[in-house]
Amino acid sequence: MTTPSKADIIKHIDRLPGFSMTVSKVISLSNDLRASPKDLIHAISLDPVLTAEALRLINSAYFGMKQQVSSLNRAVVLLGVNTIKNVAIGSAVIGAMKMRNNFKFFTSDQFWEHSLGVATGSKILAARLGVPPQDRDEYFIAGLLHDIGKVIMVQHLPDEFARLTDPAYRPGEFKSVIEEESLGISHTELGMLIAKKWELPPLLLDTINGHHAPKFGGDNDRLKAAVHLSDWYCNQTEIGIKKRHGMEMLSPEVWDILAIPEKKVGDVFVNLGKMVEDAKIFLKN
Repeated sequence: MTTPSKADIIKHIDRLPGFSMTVSKVISLSNDLRASPKDLIHAISLDPVLTAEALRLINSAYFGMKQQVSSLNRAVVLLGVNTIKNVAIGSAVIGAMKMRNNFKFFTSDQFWEHSLGVATGSKILAARLGVPPQDRDEYFIAGLLHDIGKVIMVQHLPDEFARLTDPAYRPGEFKSVIEEESLGISHTELGMLIAKKWELPPLLLDTINGHHAPKFGGDNDRLKAAVHLSDWYCNQTEIGIKKRHGMEMLSPEVWDILAIPEKKVGDVFVNLGKMVEDAKIFLKN
């Protein structure tokens, strides 16, 4: 079997569908300091499907609203522009990137459950850090997208990816390193390139690309550390994908950056399982 080149693998990203015009407009407006909440509401309201999906998610147990929200205006007032933007992105990503078939070592449902686990865990850490509520969903989206590069490998390189992921192949070595050595690119870099295609914020690109081995010393250290720790914890506790193979490295810097004693990490994530169950509303069409 001929191993595909890095260029051949990247071509699959070029063939991915972009976000709908509505979602792209929502992202653009959310990043425009001159745009008003009214502009965002207008953009979403032009797409009945996105409007219905946003209201469905907002009224789910995940957001825990005390009363039914029946209008986008009310949703923006209660949750803020940033949360509405990230609801739209999360829904669009999952819709665009569902795996057609199950992989040898995990199912599509297990993959997305793990992604939701990291997303929810990252948001828990954001709240613990005192991140303003309107900014915590950036942590959720970064966690949700952290492994998105694996979808390309499962969809288009299933046999090669299975060989590299097999526990019998170079046991004890870190699988992202094996991917890069064997294919010229890792799932982390692939994920970053997908996020770049979708014109997501640079801080998300950097976090996705470095979620296994983050480089600290910049403005986004807390976001990187949150996704890195959440991913490690979900791997250790087998949230979603079971029987992980290969080394799971954790940067010791996360404890200081996130101000968490290592022995207390289980307490921090004590409600993670229930919150992931609530977040599964994102997976339902």
